[in-house]
Amino acid sequence: MRALPTYYYLSHFHEFIKFVTGPCEALLDENDRLFLRDFMALSQDQQCLVVRFINRKSIFVKPTSYQYEEINNIDVNFYFLFDQGWFIPLASVSAVDFVEHLTKDEIIQVIDELNAPCFTNTPSLEYKKSQPKAKLIECVLSGAEAKNICKTSLAKDYWQGNFEQAIRYFLYLYFGNFHAKLNQFSMRDLGVMRTRKEQAQVMARFADIESAKSTFTLHSQYEEVKSQLGLLKNEVGIIKKAVINTEATRAEPTKSRKHRYILSQLASMPQAVGTKALEVEAKLQLTLATELLSEDASNAIILLKSINTDTAQEKWVREAYKQGDTKEVENELENMIQAPLSEDLLAFAEDFLARKFHKKRTSVLTDMLRQNSQTIAIDEMHKGAVERGVVARYEQNGWQAFRTENEIWRCLFGLYFWHEIFELEGLGLTNEFDHVPASLKTNQFYESAPEQIEQRLASTTSKNKLIQQLTQAALKHYGQGNIIFRWRKNILERLTLLINFTELAPILSLLKSMTQDWNNLSDGFPDLMVIESQKLRFEEIKSEGDQLRRNQLLSIQKLQSLGFDVRITNVNWTIDPMQPYAVIDIETTGGKAQHHRITEVGIVKVIGGEVVAEWQSLINPQRRIPQNITALTGIDNEMVSTAPLFAEVADDIDAFTEGCVFVAHNVNFDYGFIKEEFNRLERHYRRPKLCTVREMRKHYKGLASYSLANLTRHFGIDMQRHHRAMSDAVAAKELLNMINEKRIDCN
Repeated sequence: MRALPTYYYLSHFHEFIKFVTGPCEALLDENDRLFLRDFMALSQDQQCLVVRFINRKSIFVKPTSYQYEEINNIDVNFYFLFDQGWFIPLASVSAVDFVEHLTKDEIIQVIDELNAPCFTNTPSLEYKKSQPKAKLIECVLSGAEAKNICKTSLAKDYWQGNFEQAIRYFLYLYFGNFHAKLNQFSMRDLGVMRTRKEQAQVMARFADIESAKSTFTLHSQYEEVKSQLGLLKNEVGIIKKAVINTEATRAEPTKSRKHRYILSQLASMPQAVGTKALEVEAKLQLTLATELLSEDASNAIILLKSINTDTAQEKWVREAYKQGDTKEVENELENMIQAPLSEDLLAFAEDFLARKFHKKRTSVLTDMLRQNSQTIAIDEMHKGAVERGVVARYEQNGWQAFRTENEIWRCLFGLYFWHEIFELEGLGLTNEFDHVPASLKTNQFYESAPEQIEQRLASTTSKNKLIQQLTQAALKHYGQGNIIFRWRKNILERLTLLINFTELAPILSLLKSMTQDWNNLSDGFPDLMVIESQKLRFEEIKSEGDQLRRNQLLSIQKLQSLGFDVRITNVNWTIDPMQPYAVIDIETTGGKAQHHRITEVGIVKVIGGEVVAEWQSLINPQRRIPQNITALTGIDNEMVSTAPLFAEVADDIDAFTEGCVFVAHNVNFDYGFIKEEFNRLERHYRRPKLCTVREMRKHYKGLASYSLANLTRHFGIDMQRHHRAMSDAVAAKELLNMINEKRIDCN
């Protein structure tokens, strides 16, 4: 791991401040600029103390606890900062957070002091040292006044920072949230965190100071409301955050406290300025309205109706319908259908209107399952990997089948609009720590660049032109990190198949729809892309217990509306007598796949209980074979000296086992070694597995031993040479047939 220089944290802070005073300079008010001027006027040691404090999780500091070798005269510089107002004594309004900050021993110290005679107005606080910290905190906060907590000697040993608001605002300008910390700079320099430096435009998130301050204030209130409402769910939380130790507060019913708190937050909500502020305001209002439903349903429903978001409008419909406002709900559903906020809300409105007002008994989900569904039987060995099982079945039929799901569409979108997403001035990533471009995050990509998007779409005059555009983008940007899609070596090949087997118009129409509603059309796409008889279709695979989610419904409906062939494929689990099995046994230099190597592989391919092909080879492990292994297997160093390396037979093994269930006696051992050998070649190897040990225990209970040698002896199975790969594989094949007879009988 890389080493960080002595003053790394100060360098990172100056890098952070450079962004605040550079691209964000117009977003600073006089107080922000005053803080920055005062900070830059401090000595290096004083700046180090301030930044060390900022990097801690708490707003409280015990000056005597600071010990950093690179900072000179810590005590002197701390008291200078105190005299200059950078730190202040503990304030009563911070008493609750202060108690929560303390260690368990420190809390006990505070309780003992509050119980001392000098605090005559404080009731005795009863506790046990064995109690958990949470109980001790409750003891202090439920029995002591804030001002008395601040008078304790321990409280006087602590100071609190007096510049939190400025730092919170700067962090918000840089990261766009309240969760990111400056330690991300260190993680970047250590190589722990990958950033998007090659795509970052280094620009402000907000157009002006009004929208920046408005969004910051509303987002701060939103975070506080979420925290407070969580605390208000139990009495302890109410006591902690209310005015401590007042009889009126304690006597007030829980419900009215919560009600009053919600109303006060609604009344104090500042005006939203700018798109981002409006988005945060809507989230805050929805949170409050949802909590208000249990307190004051009528006003909560009125508030929900006023919030112009999908989630709020859907919730309003459901709650108003419960209250019996059916006529108003019906009218609003009609309006939603005429001018929907999004594809998602349109789908909901159409479905709700049909089911509740037109006496329709089934949902759109059910209709889709009935009208566009098919059922196929897949061997139960594919449970847990149903899509792979369907792909294997289709490939046996000679069809082309690929697991594409969201990946192919997101890659199509990302490559096609790469320039507009990441490179148009003002639309890309704000800085290297961003992952999602603001235009996609706010779902306003099309609104942000309508002319450029339309020009891009108009430039694609043929399928060949589209393939050329995607190829050029892939060559230019291959490997660059992005949040939209993952780079795959075969992605252009699959995109080319999609384009060649589809009309151009629906592809371009879908791309445009994705620019207009990225939030709802960036996922939920069908699992598979299938090409059968030169015709392409998509399939959503559902096995027992699976449900079609709303986002899947929306994406499937969109594809169908554009003319794509989309089906729902229901899978029934069965025992397929024609399921190919690759029964494998290996010999190795030792027992751990990460440290040892394969010396021999034997495989028999079984279909319908009969061996249809065999493959075997000694393998040069590129290391000496221990004598005890030679004694066990009979394979010595001379025998493998001229054998092929695993890399030379990997293609053969991959092809021979393709479409098969991987079967072995103690399958994880053999499978683990094979997979590890492929990993060393940086190749992917994955097959469904069946363990003859586990299945024999399940279907032939009560045997003394389930080792391969004992099972073959017990059932009279011919064993040519135990601990040689092909001999063991043939024996395991006989066990497989016995197992399948039982499985078929049970099915």
